[in-house]
Amino acid sequence: MEDGGPALPNTYFRPRESERSIYTEKRIGDEWTALWETASLPDDAIVTHVTLIPYRGERAVVAYRNGQNFLPEGDVQDGETVVDALKRVALEQAGISHARSRHIGHFTYTAGNRNPDYPFGAKTYRALYVLEVTELADGPADESFERRIILQRDLNTILRTNHVEMRREYADALDEWLLERLKANAINT
Repeated sequence: MEDGGPALPNTYFRPRESERSIYTEKRIGDEWTALWETASLPDDAIVTHVTLIPYRGERAVVAYRNGQNFLPEGDVQDGETVVDALKRVALEQAGISHARSRHIGHFTYTAGNRNPDYPFGAKTYRALYVLEVTELADGPADESFERRIILQRDLNTILRTNHVEMRREYADALDEWLLERLKANAINT
């Protein structure tokens, strides 16, 4: 400054998370790049992992173990279809015996040069599903889990703490689904 006072610091505009543009690619070392999409999965998709956000009425049904709530999720086993994986994970971790599922988004993972399991450019998918729970079992099939039925604010906490790298994508896809659900319920009443 001309008057000899301290120079003003350089400032940079940083938009709030809700104001940022389209999602960017995520890099996972030299092994993968991942891109979030809400379009349908391709017919030939190799889904390797599923994450579930189950709802029973207005409350979320989550898995509980070692003093912590978390979303039911797991790898798709060899020879298992995605539908079978959804049923298995839901029953094992949250005791959900029947539910209607809806795909609400996925990460498309593209193998990099140093991927030990897949050739360069191979695509796999990590999918997010919402479940509308129609029937609960007595408890989770895997006895190391318990089931919890929680409020939406507690589900938001799970997304913020347990899914840090994916929370924005998961929360936005879930919000869109919840809004569609509210609109459909408003029209039906």
